[in-house]
Amino acid sequence: MTIREFATEFSIEIKQVQNKVAYIRRKNKKFGTLDTKGVRVFDDAEIKHLKEVLNVAEKPTELSTEFSREIGFLKTQLDVKDEQILKLQQALDQQQQLTLMAQKSQEDLRLELAEEKKKTWWQKLRGK
Repeated sequence: MTIREFATEFSIEIKQVQNKVAYIRRKNKKFGTLDTKGVRVFDDAEIKHLKEVLNVAEKPTELSTEFSREIGFLKTQLDVKDEQILKLQQALDQQQQLTLMAQKSQEDLRLELAEEKKKTWWQKLRGK
């Protein structure tokens, strides 16, 4: 992690981090390593030391806890929505079955009426 990344992640002024690193380097001589581009990079132990020196709270943990709560809430909402969708699908299936039954009944009545119209007056009188 670089000075800029550290400052951004923990919401600290870059200059403040640079000054603290310079102070530590004057005392310890070696703090961080330069990469091929000349950017100072810190390992985990050095990051931990920087956090202690700058009194930085563990913001990523706070954020991950907050995100975990948010994810849990969203999962609960998603489960509720899934159940609502299932109930709506069941209601739709039932409505489609009722519509089909009504159409079949209507068609049966239509056929019965057509047969009744075909009968002659004498057939109607005899009840055939």
